[in-house]
Amino acid sequence: MTEFTILDRIKDLRKVCKLLSMLKSQLIERLPHHGHDALFLKNDDITTGLLNNITEIKIHLLTGQLLYFENEKAHFVDLVNDDIREQLGRIVTTYDLDLPQIPDLRNLSTGDLSYYYAFATKVNRSLELSRMKLTGDFTQVHLWPDGFDFSVEWFTGKKDEQVGIGISPGHNNYKTPYLYVNPYPFAEKVTKEVLPIGIWHTSGWKGIKVDWKELERKEDFEISSQIRDLFDIALRNFKP
Repeated sequence: MTEFTILDRIKDLRKVCKLLSMLKSQLIERLPHHGHDALFLKNDDITTGLLNNITEIKIHLLTGQLLYFENEKAHFVDLVNDDIREQLGRIVTTYDLDLPQIPDLRNLSTGDLSYYYAFATKVNRSLELSRMKLTGDFTQVHLWPDGFDFSVEWFTGKKDEQVGIGISPGHNNYKTPYLYVNPYPFAEKVTKEVLPIGIWHTSGWKGIKVDWKELERKEDFEISSQIRDLFDIALRNFKP
């Protein structure tokens, strides 16, 4: 799997997901750590989650359909063939919402969606498994519509101390996906710790970086165990 292709093939999906996130923000109150902006991967869908026990907006990655579900009433948009803006405009008008202005909103390809699905499901499962090994205070596995990375935030409970555990599909500086484990605030002394995989990344963002190609052929449980090992090392960032 070439990760530059992932970036190239999800650019239109990211725009639709940004639109979902902005609709979600209109439907619920602000949540800690920008949770009101976050999306999730559940089963075969990118979803807002069930909002206020009434509404869910989701994209089925295998059918290419968007479902706006409101209190047992369903509205579908075919993201592959329909005029997305026109169809969504009709739906949000029904529920007195504003349609976000996302430029160059284009139809999606079922081939591209399936291609991304294979990557996203493995990433999400690996993070969900590693999340089940955490204790204390932490978030759900979020899909962020801006960077399109999946991540969990874990908190020490002291001031703003936290560790971000995530997998990015890549961005302008890195064309290929990578795992990151980022303690914050970052203490340079922690870079003296020997890593079993990956490198200490200290230019721009600071933390542990592992190229996804070093992980993608492994079983999900093995990936989650390696994430846990890196998390334990990242915790030494907070030791005196």
